[in-house]
Order: sequence, then structure tokens, then C-alpha cells
Amino acid sequence: MRVPRSGRQPWWLTLGIVAGLLAVVALAVAAVTLLAPPPTAQLNLVPRSELDDRWGSFLSEREWGTPREALNGSGWGLLWRNAITTDYRFGDDGIAGFSDRDGEFRLGWAFWDGTEEHLTERFSGLGNPEGASGEEITDDRVYHENEPHHAYQRLTYAYPPGTRWFSIELETARYDSSSMTMVATVTNTTTEARSVDVVFKAWLGAGGAVERLDDGLLLRGQSSNVAVVGDVPSEWQISADKGALDANLRGDGLTDDQGGNIGALAYRLEIPAGANKIIRLGVAEVALADGVTQERAQTMAAEQAHAMLDQGSQIIVARRDETARVFAGAVSGHESLYRQALMSTIWNETYYRWDGSSSVNNSYAGLIDAHDVLILPDKWEYPWPASWDGAFHAVTAALIDPTLAQDQLRFYLSDRWQQANGHIPCGEWVMDAECPPIFAWAAWRVYEKSHDDQFLAEAYPALQRNYDFWWSRHLVGDALFSAGFMGMDNLPRPSGLGAEADASAWMAFFARDMARIASELHDPATSQRYWIDRGRIQEAINTTLWDATSGFYYDQATSGELYLHKSYAGLVPLIAGVVPPERLPPILSALRDPNQFLSPAGIRSLAADDPLYRHGLGGRGVNSNWRGPVWVPMNYLLVEALSDVDPSLAADVRENLVNAVEADWNSTGRLHEFFDGDTGEGLGADNQAGWTALVANLIAEGWPPPAAP
Repeated sequence: MRVPRSGRQPWWLTLGIVAGLLAVVALAVAAVTLLAPPPTAQLNLVPRSELDDRWGSFLSEREWGTPREALNGSGWGLLWRNAITTDYRFGDDGIAGFSDRDGEFRLGWAFWDGTEEHLTERFSGLGNPEGASGEEITDDRVYHENEPHHAYQRLTYAYPPGTRWFSIELETARYDSSSMTMVATVTNTTTEARSVDVVFKAWLGAGGAVERLDDGLLLRGQSSNVAVVGDVPSEWQISADKGALDANLRGDGLTDDQGGNIGALAYRLEIPAGANKIIRLGVAEVALADGVTQERAQTMAAEQAHAMLDQGSQIIVARRDETARVFAGAVSGHESLYRQALMSTIWNETYYRWDGSSSVNNSYAGLIDAHDVLILPDKWEYPWPASWDGAFHAVTAALIDPTLAQDQLRFYLSDRWQQANGHIPCGEWVMDAECPPIFAWAAWRVYEKSHDDQFLAEAYPALQRNYDFWWSRHLVGDALFSAGFMGMDNLPRPSGLGAEADASAWMAFFARDMARIASELHDPATSQRYWIDRGRIQEAINTTLWDATSGFYYDQATSGELYLHKSYAGLVPLIAGVVPPERLPPILSALRDPNQFLSPAGIRSLAADDPLYRHGLGGRGVNSNWRGPVWVPMNYLLVEALSDVDPSLAADVRENLVNAVEADWNSTGRLHEFFDGDTGEGLGADNQAGWTALVANLIAEGWPPPAAP
């Protein structure tokens, strides 16, 4: 039935009914609190550690504006407004999304306040052509708890983007491996009554179908059914048209059952000033296995979903209480930041699918076979794999779960991403380019946590292929290397680029860790080969790329001249450990100098006395992010290197960086991509909990667990 807006019941009647229901719920909850046993005991919750990894916060936040979904040869051809009606090829996106690991079943939220131009089904933002400094999310959301088994997650969202009248808390808690509850708490933060449509979306990929239940929706998948039940909605709809929810909710109303794979339950909330309303749903999955028929699976799923709805408040409370203890006591200082860095890393786990085909660069069509849950750099701004980011993600993930860390590296080192010639594509936008070859270092660091010889042996052949690829493709002269932007997109480089200080030093770094791995795997002859290679590279760097006058390493132009700008590129030889002792003093002096590298937030990417220095974003159309700001991953590697040659400076850099990230997080609730070189203000992507989460490693290594009593 088509329900026009004018056909809704009077607001005062709705308020009366809701008020009565809320009163009953409040009394019931109070009774449970006073009379019942503790929630976990009463509910008989499956222990967190026994939950499988089938369900989690794996739904992407932004599928649009990516090369894999490119239109007409432009990665930004599909923008936010187009995404409302354009079917994606590979994945999907949503708000506070929960999905299975295969991306078949998708659950999420959407909102409309009656005035916005469009329903918000995915976080809104500007594409690279529109934003002042590139892509830019305009919606205000903050991530809070998440935990390794996705037993509980919470984020808050201020809606709508401009006025932010409503503060919306979105929670999901798993009861067991196949059932959960999802809750939206909507608070009117203004001084007058306001209305808002809150929509719960439940949908499937191609081949699935949604059907109506008496008080919810049934999602029929390939091998299982998922039931969703909740309070009686104001309107509901099932459709195969991606744009129908937006068009109909803003038009004459939702159109009930038109058949299709997209289901929606819409709740029209009238909320007094300062008050809140709560929407609760129960979700359950039943597999079509062991003789379970469609009808039986439907009945079982609906019954379990109702149980989740009935016990939803207790499930939320119990899981929230459990999550408050996750990662607690692991460090002796900065524990709150440590915990949030790891939880934000978990938030960035995303289902990612791509076959390499793209109208931007189709040369990888059929050469990529991604259908994995990966830790991505930023769930909105960088919703695609970037290889050296992924290596850093693995090092942080090792603090959470060594298996999770290993899985990240396994993907990049498999033939589903690494190419037959050994090349590891840098990222979806720059598949032909090289990111720094740090995978041997990452594999070694993960191995130090897991002590898993089998994993190291599994990674070794792929690392050897990548190492040999660099020697065959990027060698300059006898033992120097050059490979382009090296993941630092606007770091100052000569226009005619010859040997690079960073690319060359990264290869010395690579050789060192390959020697360690080969030795650990009882391959001494190959280990010796890598040590010899490292010595050759070290000699070449110190002979060719060192400037004695300024006491620093630089890139070399094709003309043979050194490009005299002190930057991260010239610090990678320190990271790689190839600086002779007599050359350390001028480098360490520059690092300690607040007029050069040392900032309140750590080590700057470009010396502050350089004419190209820009401490922040640089203004509209100016990309200055590697021309002065501080980046956590480079600082992490610098602290690691300085710990051997200048422990006092290492401690200062660690403390500056951790304090700056903590101050920014306390102020904004976010872990930013990089930090202003003068003020320490967080800049760039606002959930770069990918490599910025290395702050957790800095804390763990600088403030280890308290000593046992």
C-alpha cells in the first residue's frame, strides 16, 4: 500500500503511544535490573572469545569515488549524489554497517529530516575535484568502541551535516555467532521539537531477495536466511531499485512490497527538545544446511530475531560492559588512547572486492582477485588497499591478534594482489607505482609476536620475488635505486630524478630483514647474499647521496647534482641503519633542532627552514601534506632507529608524538592522517586509524605493561 505523508497518524497520537511504550519498557528494564541475575548469566551470552568472524562492521563507508567504480575514465566520475541511484559493480556502503565476511548480507542505517535534498544512506562528502584539499567527508561521525570479535560496536553521528540537530548513537551487539541486536538512540539537541525519519536498511547483493515478515524483513541468501524484526515501522518498502528509498521517502511515501533485494523499515520520530527516542531491532541468521528447509530456516530465524529484540537492552549492556575491559591493563601509560587506536583499527576492517578492472587503468583487469576483509587506511577517505599502509596495519594488528596481522600480509603477498613479476601494486589509484618495500620488516615484526615459523616460510618466497623485482626494475647504477613518488606524493623531488635516497635506503632496509628471515628459516647462504647486498647499497648511498657541507642525505638528479632539501627521503638511511657513526652528529642535530625537524608533534616531513616548508594543509588546491606535516609511520620507524643511536632523542620524539595524537583525539574524538608541523593539529583524513594507529605500538613499546606486584 502506498502511504502518503498526509496519511500518517497525528503526531500527538504517535507521541502518546511512544510515551506509553517507553514507560512500559522503562518499568520492565527497572524490574530486570532489580530482580534478575547479572545480564551475562541471565542471557547466557556466548563468550566473546568463542564468537566466529562471520559477522562484523565490515561494510564500506564509501564505494563511490574509487577507481574500481570509476565512470568514463575518472575515478571521481561517480560522486556522492550519483551514488544514490547508480548500482555499484563490486561492493556496497552504508552507515554503521554490519555485514557478513562475504558481503552478501548488509545491514545499515539511513536518515532524512524532511528538509535535506537527499536521504542520507551513506556518509556525505566531497570528491577530490570538490574538496579544498582533495576528498573531504562533511558528515560528522565519531568512532567509539569496537573489539576483535565484533561483539560490540558504537559510533555517534551528528545529523544533518549543516545544522546537526540530532545526535544519533548507533550500537550493534552480537549475542552469538549468528544473532545480534542493533539500536539507534536519537537525541534532539535543539530547543524545539523536531522530526526525523530513521531508516533501517537490510539488503543483499545480486541473487538475493527480501520478503516481508509480519514485523520485519526476511533476507533470502544463497545458503542462509536472515530475519530482521523490530518495532512496527511508520512505513516499509522492498525494492530492486537502489534509488527508490530516497525518491519515495522524500515523495509520497514508501511503496510496501515491490519485490527485490533492498528492504527498508522507516520510523518517523517526533522528538521533543532535549529528548531522545530509541529504535531496537533483532537480527538472526539460519543456514540452509543439514536438511533445514527454506520454511524451517525462516521460522527459526524469525524466532531467534524476536529473542534478540526482546533481550536487546540486556545484550547491549552486557556486551558494552565486556568491551570496557578489552585491552585494559595492557600498557602503563596513555591507556585510553592505546585502546582507541586498536579499536579504530578494528573499525577499519572492511569487506573489499575487486578484479582489477577499471576505466581509469584497465591493465590489471583479471590480475587482481580481491574478496577479503582487510584493514583499510580510512573507511571513508581511503576505502581501498594501499600496500605500505597495509604493512603498517599488520604491525599494529599484531597487538590485537597475530592471526589478523598475518592475514593482512598474506593478502598483499599472494598472487591475488602481488603480480607474477614480483611487483606489489602501491594502491588502487597507483597500481603501476611502488610504495616503500617494507613487507619483510612487517613480516619480521609480526613474527616477533607470533613466533610462527610456518607463516614466515609462507611469506618468504613472495618477499624474495619482490626483492628481485626491485633489483631488476628499479636499479640505478651499481647499487642505488629510484622508483618515483614512493608513497609520499608531494615530497620535494628533482624534476629529473636519478637515484633516490629513500628508495635506495629502503632497499638496504629490505635486505637487512630478508637476511634475518633467511637465517631464521635456516637458509644461511641466502642470508649471506642479502647481507652482501646491503653492504653494497650502504656503500653506494654513502658515496653518492651524502652532502658533507650540510651533513645530510639527498636525492640525486639525473644531472648528478644533489637536490638539497632536507626531508624524510634523507632520513630513511638512518631508518635503514646505514649511516656511519661519524655522520650521525649532524643528522641528530637537525632532528633535535626545532627550526628544522623537531616539532611539538614529532619529526616533520620537511625541515622548517626550507623555503618549500608548509606546516599544514596549504590552502585550497595546494597539496602540502608531505612538505612539513608530521606522519606517524615515519616517526615510528625513526623512533625505532633512534633507540639504538640516541635513546634520549627517541624518547623525546615518542613523547611529543604520543602527546600530540592524544591531545588531538581528546579534542576531536578522531585519529587524523597527519599532524600540523607547527601546532600538532590533526589534519587530513579523520579516521586514518590505519597507520596512525601505530601510536598504539609507540605506547606499548614506551609504556609497557605495569610490572606484576
